Amino acid sequence: FSKKMLVLLAVQKKLLALVTIKKNVLVILAKKMDRNLRHRSNYYFLNLAKKDFSVGKGVCKLWKKMDYLLCTEKKFNIVLIRKKRFLSVTKKKSILAQQGITSNPVINMVAIWVFAFLLYGPAILFWEHVAGHSVVEKNQCHAEFLKKWHFLLCASTLEFFVPLQKKTYFNGHIKKDIQRRQR
Repeated sequence: FSKKMLVLLAVQKKLLALVTIKKNVLVILAKKMDRNLRHRSNYYFLNLAKKDFSVGKGVCKLWKKMDYLLCTEKKFNIVLIRKKRFLSVTKKKSILAQQGITSNPVINMVAIWVFAFLLYGPAILFWEHVAGHSVVEKNQCHAEFLKKWHFLLCASTLEFFVPLQKKTYFNGHIKKDIQRRQR
């Protein structure tokens, strides 16, 4: 890139980070200040705002490593939101009766954070120790496993294709249920 383009990209990146921080701070503050927003389904949106806020404030090396964890968690969180909507639309009566451990948003969020961490966390933390050396040069900023296609294939299948399949399933059944009700 030319110097002019690099400056433009740097400015754009900083503006995007500032907008991300600002919008997510507003979501977090709104949740804290307005009692009407303190119901179960909004906990998931608060969790997304906290994740986006963390990505927006990141520094290069930390951001590159945390990006995998936080973006994976975001995808799982969106699947969880779609599942809750699916249950509320298709199984309204039974969801009201189901107030067990799986309906607790805190337990669900902890579970998706743990799963997201288990997907990338060990690789982020221990890759260079298992390999015996770091493959990332000092002036570079990327994850150690970036060029390991077998790891990326497995991880991206679990991170992207499985959530995509689940969201498609939930959305399809929501649509069918709504169409059935309209008839």
